[in-house]
Amino acid sequence: MSSLTWSGRLLGATIPLAASLLAAPVLAQSPVVPLTQSDAVSRALGVADWRATGEGRRDAARAAADGVRRFDNPSVEMRRGSLNGPAEDETEWEVEAVQTVDLTGRRSSLRRAAEAEADAVELDVLRADQERAAEVRRAWVGCAAASEKAVAARDFHSRLVGVERIVQARTDAGDVAIYDLRRMRVEVRTAEADAAVADAEVGAACAELAVLTDVRGARAAGPLRAPTPTDGAALDRPDVGARERRLAAAGQQVSAADRSRLPEVEVGVGWKRVETLGFEADGPQFTIGLTLPLFDHGSARVRQARAEERAAAADLVLARREAEGEVAAASARVDGMLTALAAASATREDADRLGSIAQAAYEAGEGDVTELVDAYRAAHAADLFIIELTGRANLAVIELDLARGVNP
Repeated sequence: MSSLTWSGRLLGATIPLAASLLAAPVLAQSPVVPLTQSDAVSRALGVADWRATGEGRRDAARAAADGVRRFDNPSVEMRRGSLNGPAEDETEWEVEAVQTVDLTGRRSSLRRAAEAEADAVELDVLRADQERAAEVRRAWVGCAAASEKAVAARDFHSRLVGVERIVQARTDAGDVAIYDLRRMRVEVRTAEADAAVADAEVGAACAELAVLTDVRGARAAGPLRAPTPTDGAALDRPDVGARERRLAAAGQQVSAADRSRLPEVEVGVGWKRVETLGFEADGPQFTIGLTLPLFDHGSARVRQARAEERAAAADLVLARREAEGEVAAASARVDGMLTALAAASATREDADRLGSIAQAAYEAGEGDVTELVDAYRAAHAADLFIIELTGRANLAVIELDLARGVNP
């Protein structure tokens, strides 16, 4: 493989610049796959491992709720006893099934608590999807901004190449000093290096997008445009809803703890057979029993459940305040970014004309090469600033959507 290397001297230092052709074979190995922002979000949320994580959490929570039944499993007992006496032996056979009956409603409260926790997990998974969607959108904006900066850098280099030809012609004609030509050569090679760096930054900026979407060579499709905030200021965040459901679950745990202080009833049904004095007798038998709270009154469980309920209530209040603060901050940031972007965009037309005006003046002998270079650099800086503000405005809107709980 052949390469082209140019060396220029700037401020006494020799700067070797490798030609951008060296990177072409590497880029060719990874074909570019353009993705719109919505496509990128859909692909990221559809990654098998990510989907399996959410489904596993939901299924586990629902299974835990289903595991709290109205009744415990019954127990079956079989007993045999015998008595040896001077007159006759006596033998007894007995089999009995015992079932605990929840007359207090404790298990019903536990089931409702588990169902509320399952609802909270469902909302947690939804919030995780929202956060992942926001992460993908940030990566898409970063990729798009880097791509547009690379395009702007290449365009700037192309403009300077054209200006270099003009300066070369005037130098050959003896209209200007050789300084002008040397100055333009320095600017052109510097712009060429900047364009190469910008191209490299595209790959680095788009790497996160490729990882999140599981698409090798993913790139942002389409230009980076000024964002439009989502209408409505309603706060509907799943993470706040999850805390509400956990507060409800804590309330059910308090109810279950209170009811656990009451005696539990056990009902038994069985069959008994007695053999004695040559006679046999058998028949059904019924038993009923109570658990007596003599040693464990359940007061500790009640205190624990009530403390957890107070903590859940306080956590919900804090979450609501934090969410409102995040929305207010994000809204202010969006307003500021959009205002700044509008002001910067209003100067685009004037910035685009700077180079042509300075070039016309230079060709007419009314300006020097420094003014010409400064004009093109000012126009290029204005383009980069608009791209930067557009990216930051998009990021601000993403944060606002996430703060409001907008679904992907």
